[in-house]
Amino acid sequence: MCFVSILLPTYNGNKSRLSEAINSILSQTFSDFELIIINDASTNDIETTILRYAEQEPRIVYVKNDINLKLTATLNKALWLAKWEFIARIDDDDIRIDTEKLQKQVNFLKEYQEYGMCGAKHIISIDEEGKELWTTQMRSDNKEIKTNLLASNQFTHSSIMIRKSVFDQLGNYNPLFNLAEDYELWCRVWTQYKLANIDTQVACRQNSKSVSRKAEWKQKILAFKVAWKYREYFPGKFRAFLLRIISFILSPKLISKILSVIKKRWKSLT
Repeated sequence: MCFVSILLPTYNGNKSRLSEAINSILSQTFSDFELIIINDASTNDIETTILRYAEQEPRIVYVKNDINLKLTATLNKALWLAKWEFIARIDDDDIRIDTEKLQKQVNFLKEYQEYGMCGAKHIISIDEEGKELWTTQMRSDNKEIKTNLLASNQFTHSSIMIRKSVFDQLGNYNPLFNLAEDYELWCRVWTQYKLANIDTQVACRQNSKSVSRKAEWKQKILAFKVAWKYREYFPGKFRAFLLRIISFILSPKLISKILSVIKKRWKSLT
């Protein structure tokens, strides 16, 4: 039998959104899991919500940091506590729309041993009130992911499931890349394993107050450093770094629109 450890770090989270995230885990058809919630020394009253769930649900493991360790160190602490074969992630304000998400990912990793990790192919972006904004179709094929990983992150962190043995072999999240710790890990994992996004979906909240939004420029610089670190493992280095340089100048949405126009014009000429 396979078991899953789900990591849910939180710092000064919103109580109702955290409840949504926890409920979406508890409603999964796959029930053989532990949900590790780590409160990173929050200064608000989020603990009351966590304790309410922890007292009723034996699968919840609750830990509170004595001091604020930040995300990367908190994730590594959760990994140290995790005891099962597969590791999954969810953010404290995201929702798993597909109730079979965990089961599908377990089935995939059991069947395809050459894959170290898989994410969700369909990502629904929601606003702070939960209203759907847009849906993104992530690349699913290992070859496509490899071709594009240097240029941009090909996974949504809260959608992934990864073998615990991968962490045992390659190490945990790298604290030197805090804010881009997930992207650095994906690149590292790909040097030894295949990667995929499979046919399932999650909903991720676009939070204007999130850490990544507040430190967007620093995150871009760190992502560039990650791409440079792993440049020899991936094809298309020139294209990847050109796109990253452009991203320093233009917003992601504007880049997407420009590339879409170029693609349409190119198709009309060929």
